[in-house]
Amino acid sequence: MAEDLSLRVLILAQFGRDGELLRTFLQRHAFSSQIVANSEEFFNELERGAATALITEESLTLPIKNWSKRMEMQPTWSDFPLIVLISAAAGGMSPAGLANLRSLGNVTLVERPIRFESLLSAVEAALRARMRQYEVRDFMSSQARSQDALRRTEKLAVAGRLAASLAHEINNPLTSVTNLLFLVRSAPDLKEAQHWATLAEDELRRVSDIANHTLRFHRSNRGQEQADVRDLLDSAAVLFRAKLRNQSIQANVVCDKNVQVVCALGEIRQVLVNLIANAVDAMPTGGKLFLRGVKSPHPKTSVPGIRISVVDHGTGISKATLRRMFEPFFTTKGDTGTGLGLWLTKDIIDRHQGLIQVRNHNHPRGAVFSIWLPEKPASKPTTEARRHGEEKPFTADLRG
Repeated sequence: MAEDLSLRVLILAQFGRDGELLRTFLQRHAFSSQIVANSEEFFNELERGAATALITEESLTLPIKNWSKRMEMQPTWSDFPLIVLISAAAGGMSPAGLANLRSLGNVTLVERPIRFESLLSAVEAALRARMRQYEVRDFMSSQARSQDALRRTEKLAVAGRLAASLAHEINNPLTSVTNLLFLVRSAPDLKEAQHWATLAEDELRRVSDIANHTLRFHRSNRGQEQADVRDLLDSAAVLFRAKLRNQSIQANVVCDKNVQVVCALGEIRQVLVNLIANAVDAMPTGGKLFLRGVKSPHPKTSVPGIRISVVDHGTGISKATLRRMFEPFFTTKGDTGTGLGLWLTKDIIDRHQGLIQVRNHNHPRGAVFSIWLPEKPASKPTTEARRHGEEKPFTADLRG
């Protein structure tokens, strides 16, 4: 059976027989251990997995700031425990020496000459603490997998809504084409037949327009790219044309000239489709829908960006719903809602380093969803994997 490297005790003791004595002591108490020759090998083994480490003070031959820098590279769930063996000099360690060792993070100091009962207690405590960290790691990984599953579920729901909308949009012009072709065949002369054929061509162009907008919506896996905000609004709104007409909703798209944003096109269109769908659902007996895009700096930092507003003249949002609307599985639509749309919407906006706000307006009644996005997102200090709690190796330049 393969050894579980994550339960090892690493030993860094470069001088004398300390390393062998410590390993013998750990073996006697059934701890898995491994001696490492120097700092570089220590961190290489740490990348492979370890529960704690025993380090003699004199083995910290590199500047402490380099060790501190390396220890700061741990994943979010990790606070690796170090046990440092120090010499019991007269008067104890200086305050500066203690501060240097504490800068390494989770450090336990054990004085030499060693009382093996104290060392055993320190190792056992470190292992218990590390096992708790592994539980946190596993929980974070489980949460990340659950959230990914929820995202996939909502994307499937969005795809279903789009498919239904697309089928409805295409069915109307195709029905018209069928009728117009019948009129072409029945026309008494060429002039009238050409008239009906021209109308049929217009309807087919409408089908082509709908198909092109849909293809642009799903062009989403190419990473971040520059997009025209007016095109984003139009490509989302066109998918609701039939529903808007059937519910007597007047839609207005207004956008300043040359409003551009760098984003993941498919994700931002998904956000817009979700917000438009909610606005349409809030106006079952008709009303007005406004989509607006303007250049707007961040309200606090003045970072250049754009603001997209989705405004409806619907029923408004209750105070109780306003407090919970971005929670997963919270829905006011009964069996027809997943409760994931706005949660996923906020997640997408957060990952674009943007803001999303919602409020009611009263003249006339309705709701306003406002999205702010930076024109060009800054690079994130942490990776997506670390955001989800996945373990990454310790990597840093030990040379300072």
